[in-house]
Amino acid sequence: MSIKITVRTDLELGVWQGMGGALTEATAYNFAKLSPEKQRRFLDAYYSKDGLDYRWARISIGSNDFCLKSYEYTKKADLSDFSIEHDQKWLLPLLKCALKRKRLKIVATPWSPPKCLKWPPMQRHGGFLKPWRYERYADYLCKWRDAYADEGVKVDYLSPQNEPRATQIWESCCYSYRAQRKLSRTLSRLGIPLLLWDHNKKHLAKVADKLLPNSPAAGLCFHWYDGTHPDQMWRVRQKYPDKLLVSSEMCCGFSSYSPDWSRDARLYLGELLNDINCGASAWIDWNMLLDYHGGPSYCRNYVKSPIILNETGDDFILTPIYEALKNFAKLCPAGSEIVRCDFDSTSVAAIARKAAKGYEVVLVNLTDSPQDITLQLGKKQKTITIERGIKSIKFFA
Repeated sequence: MSIKITVRTDLELGVWQGMGGALTEATAYNFAKLSPEKQRRFLDAYYSKDGLDYRWARISIGSNDFCLKSYEYTKKADLSDFSIEHDQKWLLPLLKCALKRKRLKIVATPWSPPKCLKWPPMQRHGGFLKPWRYERYADYLCKWRDAYADEGVKVDYLSPQNEPRATQIWESCCYSYRAQRKLSRTLSRLGIPLLLWDHNKKHLAKVADKLLPNSPAAGLCFHWYDGTHPDQMWRVRQKYPDKLLVSSEMCCGFSSYSPDWSRDARLYLGELLNDINCGASAWIDWNMLLDYHGGPSYCRNYVKSPIILNETGDDFILTPIYEALKNFAKLCPAGSEIVRCDFDSTSVAAIARKAAKGYEVVLVNLTDSPQDITLQLGKKQKTITIERGIKSIKFFA
């Protein structure tokens, strides 16, 4: 039975702003192992138009699970010892190399406030920001913003907390919806647009209704780890059409480091196309360069990245995930004007973009079997069979 995909020219979703990746300390540490020539090729692979043409970056304010160790910028509640010296060894040099290639839109995210502002006083295992320390925490983030600005790094968006409802064995901090609203109001004085939530999508419509009304936030960002949930995203997009939706983290391997990279590549493509078709304007991957074992991660939370170091650590490998993202980048470049596609199948994913004299539909088959597709644009129909992978079909108006 053929799967029907209808191009909804009456539902314009705006301009696709492109892909990006997180510049973690693990990525920066691995990058430093490469020779200058291989570093150049690595940057080309991600940032050139012949590569993935990344336009976005995500950086951590303080340490996260993909660091060599847990660290913080201050140990004193009066912030008198604040310093970003730790980041100057690996992270900032890589970030500056990337920014020499192009002006990236940067999303900055803390995994935890400093211990001195939390209860219990630890960065890991959740906890919460002390209620009387919200203003001091804003002072702390102002110091970080200014210190990074002095290094030539301008932050475009601030996500106030990574995964605010998760207690993790690595850096984490928990906030109720009420606390997230209070935090966003407090941090609005930083003058950086806020992207709230930064967690999974299973209940995203409820999250939006809790966080967005009467909020200074520019929008929401979200993760993939409990599923794609296009119905949740579409409800948010329809109810809050002026808010920015950014997919801020995805990776495979976190529960099982499987050798099936092709399966993982399909997961990436399905997530990308479903998110864009539901109104996401940008998509940011997790680590950009991990070693052959999926690290380093000081808490052994090993995962995959699109590019990995070889076994000896002196060169890198472009994985099937990378090749899938490269194919997508060529078929749907940043700047594409997206319109909605209607389809009722988990076997395929699709988006449509405006093209010269018509539209171009980008399709991905998410199964191992060929799929029969019927494309509908107004009164025009086109029937095709799509094998494994991604392809585009042009429709002339």
